[in-house]
Amino acid sequence: MKIINSIKSGFCRSIKSWKVVLIIWFLSLILISVLAIPLKGALNSAYGNSMITEKLTNGFDLEVFADLGSNLKSMISFLSAGLLFVILVGFLMNAFLTGGLFNCLRKDSGNISSSEFFRAAAKNFWSFLIISLIISVIINVLSAVLIGVPMVFLSMAETISEKTAFTISFITVLIFLILLPILLLVADYARAWQVSYEKSSCFRAIGFGFGQTFRKFWSSYTSMLILLLVQILFVCLVLSILPGWKPVTGGGVFLLFLLSQLFFYFKILLKTWRYANVTALMEQDSFLTSYFESN
Repeated sequence: MKIINSIKSGFCRSIKSWKVVLIIWFLSLILISVLAIPLKGALNSAYGNSMITEKLTNGFDLEVFADLGSNLKSMISFLSAGLLFVILVGFLMNAFLTGGLFNCLRKDSGNISSSEFFRAAAKNFWSFLIISLIISVIINVLSAVLIGVPMVFLSMAETISEKTAFTISFITVLIFLILLPILLLVADYARAWQVSYEKSSCFRAIGFGFGQTFRKFWSSYTSMLILLLVQILFVCLVLSILPGWKPVTGGGVFLLFLLSQLFFYFKILLKTWRYANVTALMEQDSFLTSYFESN
């Protein structure tokens, strides 16, 4: 019953925060445009508008980039620098925006305004940045140990059969996927706790995240799996629709852009639902009150 209530409450809170999600979508679109618009301009200068449209009519074609000739080297250099910039700024922007988003998902958040959103985002930025950084490092180390190391040994082994190699690879990836929701829960609980705590205390928040995850393990893990499955199904739906749409006119391209951005908005909304679900689960726990009082 607690799982159903938290999922329902999380859904209502995420819908209530649609304006905040719209802000996050818009800022994310600007960040992606920093890389996409110059890339489009470079391709147009190399091929021309009509030629690049014709070459990409049937979908993504790697030969489009292979035919760039002398422009390919400069294009790769631009993409490398641009991707690094987008990843770095995106990581910082995510810490900033989630600080405001989690604050809006609290039960007592009241009326959601853009000024309150940005105020909370600035207040929680550094603690959210450290939380995200630590959890990201843990996830990367875990993936390296569970997936990277076995893959290295398998590539060096000469006598192992393909069936055995596939079985080992499948098991290691499966273990990682089973453990990943736990770390996501730790991060979400830590951030949900931090916005409810007046002082900035990222390490104490992470400690609470680990404790709360294992204290309410089955309800937390089950609800997390349900919402992750919803996100996966949504991505599968998008991948089944967008690749099959091959516009040949300017209007068709514009409609495809609008549809893709609508899907992107709903993707952010689904992630917000996950955050709101964890926040609702945390607020259901009477342990939270005593935790604040003792700290």
